[in-house]
Amino acid sequence: MLSQWFDPEPGPAALPGVFAREFVSAGHSVRVLTGYPNYPQGKLYPGYRQRMRGVSRDQGLALTRVPLYPNHSSSSLGRVANYASFAGSATAFGGDALRGADAIWVYNSPATVSIPLMAHSRWGRTPYFLHVQDLWPDSLIESGMFPAGRLGSAAAAVVRRIVKATEDRAAVIGVISPSVRELILGRNPEIDPAKIVYVPNPTDESLFRPVGDIRGHGVEKADADLFTLMYVGAIGEVQGLDTLIEVARRMASRRHIRFAIVGDGISRDRLESSARELGLTNVVFHGRVAKEDVPSMMAGADAQLVSLAATQFLRHTTPSKIASLLASEVPIIGHIAGDGATMLRDSGAAMVVEPGDADGMSDAVLALANMTPAERQLMAARGRRYYDANLSAQVAAGKVVEALKGTLREHQH
Repeated sequence: MLSQWFDPEPGPAALPGVFAREFVSAGHSVRVLTGYPNYPQGKLYPGYRQRMRGVSRDQGLALTRVPLYPNHSSSSLGRVANYASFAGSATAFGGDALRGADAIWVYNSPATVSIPLMAHSRWGRTPYFLHVQDLWPDSLIESGMFPAGRLGSAAAAVVRRIVKATEDRAAVIGVISPSVRELILGRNPEIDPAKIVYVPNPTDESLFRPVGDIRGHGVEKADADLFTLMYVGAIGEVQGLDTLIEVARRMASRRHIRFAIVGDGISRDRLESSARELGLTNVVFHGRVAKEDVPSMMAGADAQLVSLAATQFLRHTTPSKIASLLASEVPIIGHIAGDGATMLRDSGAAMVVEPGDADGMSDAVLALANMTPAERQLMAARGRRYYDANLSAQVAAGKVVEALKGTLREHQH
């Protein structure tokens, strides 16, 4: 396995660890090449000291860490240094971790992971499963990380060539959103469509489990007469949370409805200022909490919000938090379009409204608030069943292994 991110990093950075443990539990021998933990604050985690090559065993995994420049700021140069430093050190110092592997699973974000991947797979002679997490350079352009003008265009062109080369040599390409398959084929029509498979991300099931189980162990709602809608996660422009503030403004007179925002990000200060200026007392900002405390926070609410802004690019995004919420067996409001909206509708656990639709979100909040706890639980239980059947770590890891086994059989013939 090759990934810049790994335990104990949270959120999407926890996914490689989820897959690794599932591969081990299925009886496979697993070696991991990764960096030292610094996501999401861009600071090296306490208890870690960077060395050229740190080797350890953890939960049956052979784990090799190589140094990097810790950074997760809004600075383009800082991010580039972070991505490039891991690519360089993984290429220079990580060869032993992947040498002799039958196949390689790679967490394909950032695109610079292609450099050690090409080196250690010997340009694809060792089959690899390219698990596409972000569309590069599209995601960087969308987030504004690329500079404008000729320099940005030149950088994007270089990234596109790297991405194409990595996709061309992949034994299997995994996509976490169905429409990404068509985007890849559209920009790289030479790829065999049969080698692109849909493998959505699971969640950390040791952390995200039905909130009913958590409530049964001393965690209860502070006020049973209040309905609380909670948002947990990054607070940036792409999350489109201005609509939530507008809904809170409209519902300021409804004393039984409350809104909680848990997390941090570049838009938090602006949203908090907006709530203060509007005199809203029905919105509480809790700030960032440790990942192990998130389930308990969620157990104190009646429903959860998934939110993304209205852009064409984000329609191809399935936020990792959807799997976490479905596994947590909670009712959901999806303020989202595209692939993420489709998954939520299919799950049966969510009411879905278009991004920016404050009327629709208000109606959804009122509908959930007016349900009985038993009716909300029926929605939540449908979501958990959907997760178990379609998104669980066992299901996802099994798809990866079967795809790679098919490739290995072809190589043998």
